[in-house]
Amino acid sequence: MSKKFLFGFVLGLIFVVAAVLWLLSIVAEDTFGWFTLGWAVTLIAGGFGIAFILRGLFSKTAGPIKKFYIYFGAGMLVMAVLALVGELSMPGKIVLPIIAIILTAALLLGFIAVGGKKWDQGDNQNAGYKNYYQRKAEEEAKNKDKKDGE
Repeated sequence: MSKKFLFGFVLGLIFVVAAVLWLLSIVAEDTFGWFTLGWAVTLIAGGFGIAFILRGLFSKTAGPIKKFYIYFGAGMLVMAVLALVGELSMPGKIVLPIIAIILTAALLLGFIAVGGKKWDQGDNQNAGYKNYYQRKAEEEAKNKDKKDGE
């Protein structure tokens, strides 16, 4: 099973679980009456956020794409926190510190995921790299030595 399939399957499964719980809250109000649309949004946003963060950490893609997945996941987690605040009527003093913790953790995870590099290392940063003019000068020197030797 490929990682892309597994990722999509998990996202779909999260959505189905939220939809089933929402349906059960309508059908069996006495048992699942507490589950509302706000809880569904919280569940979906939180699940998607965690899934995207894990994809950013463990995927074998380029650094900027890894960071995008992690930051997008953090944005989804912030949405989940805001939906949770609406459902639980949490005090406003707690909301901003929680969001700050999520965003700070996302920045640190983005830094860790790419190993501290801003972008993928190019050839010009490898030891012994020679630019076009240096290679051309060496090639001309070799050609000159060949002509002198003949």
